[in-house]
This record gives sequence, structure tokens and C-alpha cells, in this order.
Amino acid sequence: MFEYLNYGALGVFGLFAFILFIANLLNKKEKYTGLYLLLFILIGLVLLDAYNEHTTALKNINDFKNKNITLKCASGGGLYSAADTYRVSLDDGWRLDKNYFIKESFMVRANKCERW
Repeated sequence: MFEYLNYGALGVFGLFAFILFIANLLNKKEKYTGLYLLLFILIGLVLLDAYNEHTTALKNINDFKNKNITLKCASGGGLYSAADTYRVSLDDGWRLDKNYFIKESFMVRANKCERW
């Protein structure tokens, strides 16, 4: 599950809360219970997102192997480019390696797919 952690999910607010948390540890004059709560909520959200991505990957792997369902998978993309989509199924020559669907030199993560 930890391979699905999105380290950028905390963003600016998480970094700000973490800095305040460390500053509070160094300056123990006052307690910031709200800050502790915010920090634990942010960490919980990151772990919840990783769990969701992990269960999505397991469902897609199960559909691919056992039910031979065709999946539509996205790979790449980002700020300045669009994601490429691939049709993934056993009939098209794709195979499974851990959490990736592989065909020739293409590798697509199993959590980036949906039913066709």
C-alpha cells in the first residue's frame, strides 16, 4: 500500500502545519491542540488516499486476471501534456507484473485504469 503514497498531497498547508508543529515542539510554552488535530487529519487523508489507490489497483488486477475484462488505462500526462490511454486486456497481449500491466515496452500502473 505504501507505494501508492502521494507525497505531494500534503501541499502547502501540510508543510505549514508541519513547520508549526516543529516550532511548537521547540517552544513548549503553549499547546496547539488544533495544530495537532490538523496534522493528524492531513496524515490520515494521505493514508486514506493511498489505501483507495491500492484497492483500485487490486480490483483492476482481479478484473484483468480472473474476469478478462478490458480496461482503459492512462499513462503519462501532467501539467503540460495530455495522458495517453491504452486498451488493456489479455486478448490484446498484455501481461501482469506486480502492479503493472506490460506490453512490449509499455508499463501502465494498475491503479490508473478503469473499466472500458
